[in-house]
Amino acid sequence: MEAQSQQAPPTQSESEATLLVVDDDPDILRVVRFYLGKNRYRVLAADNGKTALELLRKDATIELILSDVMMPEMSGLELVKAVREDPFLADIPIILVSAQGETSKKVAGLNLGADDFITKPFNFDELTARVRNHLRLRRLQREVVVANNLLTQQNERFQEDLEAARTVQLSLLPAELPDNPHFKLGSRYLPVDRVGGDFFDVVLFDEGGKLGVIIADVCGHGVAAALITAMTKISFRGACAGGADPGVVLAAMNRVLVANVKQGYVTAFYTLFDPAARTLRFASGGHPPVLLYRPADDTIRELEPQATFLGSFDGIRYQTDEVAVQAGDRIFLYTDGLFESLVGQEERRFGMERVCQLIREFRDRPIQAVLDGIVEDLVQAMGMRAGADDITLVGFDILG
Repeated sequence: MEAQSQQAPPTQSESEATLLVVDDDPDILRVVRFYLGKNRYRVLAADNGKTALELLRKDATIELILSDVMMPEMSGLELVKAVREDPFLADIPIILVSAQGETSKKVAGLNLGADDFITKPFNFDELTARVRNHLRLRRLQREVVVANNLLTQQNERFQEDLEAARTVQLSLLPAELPDNPHFKLGSRYLPVDRVGGDFFDVVLFDEGGKLGVIIADVCGHGVAAALITAMTKISFRGACAGGADPGVVLAAMNRVLVANVKQGYVTAFYTLFDPAARTLRFASGGHPPVLLYRPADDTIRELEPQATFLGSFDGIRYQTDEVAVQAGDRIFLYTDGLFESLVGQEERRFGMERVCQLIREFRDRPIQAVLDGIVEDLVQAMGMRAGADDITLVGFDILG
C-alpha cells in the first residue's frame, strides 16, 4: 500500500462519520484504521463478514463499509448480499477491496450491489477521496428522502384540507331542489378542481309563492375560492332576509363581500320568479346573461342587465329588471366555464351558439335531462383536455 496522503481533512460533519473496515488480515486492518483515523473518522473493525454483519445490526451510526472480498466464514460478496437484503442497512455504501486481476469478483460485487471497488495495493489519497465522496452522496440521498417524506406529509395535509374544503363547499349547495306545482328545477355542477369557485342557491319566499335563484362565480379555484364561496352563501342568505328584490339583494351582498373579501371578486346573477304575476325579476353583478327560452315560438332571449361584479367596490347600485313569462318558458343560469371551455383539436370555444342549439335540440326533454345533455355534449367535445374553469348550470321550467 502507498502510505502518502496529501488529501485535505474532511469537514467537521464528515469527521463524525463511523466507518466499518472488514478484513481478515490484521496488518491491513491496523494500517487502514490508522490512516482513516488520521482523517478523524471513527473506525470500527471486523475480521470477517459475519462479525461485520453483527456490528452493523448493533451500531446504527455506521455510514460506510470498506470490505475485503476474500475472507473466511462470510466473504465480502456474501456480506454485500446480506446488507442489500436488509431493509435497515440497504442504503449503506460499500467499497470492496480486491487484488489485481480479480475482474470477475469486481463484476460479481457490482452486480450484488457494491458501490465501488478499490484494488490492492491502494493509495490512501484515493481511498480517502472515495470514502468522502460516498459519504457525501449517501447524506445527500438521505436529505432527499427526508425532504420527500416532508413533502409527502405536507401534500397529505393539503389533500386533507382540500377534502375538508370540498365537503364544506358541497354543503353550501342545495342538498335537494324544491318541488312546486308552478316550476320544475334542475342543476349540474362540475368543478375543475376538487374545490371550485362556482356557487348557486335556491330560496322560496311567501311560503313557496315565489322562487329566488342565484348563480355566482368566484374568481379563482381551490381553498381560497372556497372560502369566498362560503362568504357569498352567507351574504346571500343574509341579504334575502332583508327582502327579495334582486337589485337590493345584490347590493347587500356586495357590502358584505367588500368588507370581508380582500382579494378576488364574485360575479352573480339573481332572479326572482313570481308565479302569481307571471313575472321574472332579475339583477346581474357582472355575470353572463341568463337565457329565457320560449318553446312556443322557439326563441331564446338574453336577460342582461348591466352592473359591475361584487366584492370590489362599495356603494354599487344594482338595477332590477322585469320580464313577463308564460307557461312552458325555460330559464337557464350558467357560469362562463360552460361557453368558454376549449374543444376540438383547433381549441375553439364551446360557445353560446352551441349551447342554444342544444337547448332547442333537447326541447322535449325534462329540464334536468336538458342540463345533463348539455354537460355531456361539452365533456365529449373536450375529450381528454382538462377543463380550465368550473361549470355550473341551473334551469327551471315555468309550469301552468
